Amino acid sequence: MTVESVMLLLFAVAAAAAGQVLLKQGMTRTSGRVSRVAAGTAMLTFWFLAWLKLLQGVDLSYLYPFEGLSLVLLVFASRIFLGERMRGSAWIGVALITTGMILVGLN
Repeated sequence: MTVESVMLLLFAVAAAAAGQVLLKQGMTRTSGRVSRVAAGTAMLTFWFLAWLKLLQGVDLSYLYPFEGLSLVLLVFASRIFLGERMRGSAWIGVALITTGMILVGLN
């Protein structure tokens, strides 16, 4: 995997998490609703197009574990930006996803 692919992959993962947070904010708040939903849609569109580009040149077995990173980022982002409380089971899930990504990455 090239450095450019890794950078695009990291931006795509961050865009997926940011897009979900923006959509959540847009759908639960009355002020700035349209702009947040539009920004969230744009972020998820970027994620989708970046994912398609990455599928052209990188094996799926390398790409897919990074989708787990998106879930981990989403848990942290929802805690920070949305003020959501995470139960212990959520943190256990984050630890398991991270462990799984490491194990797959070692292959």
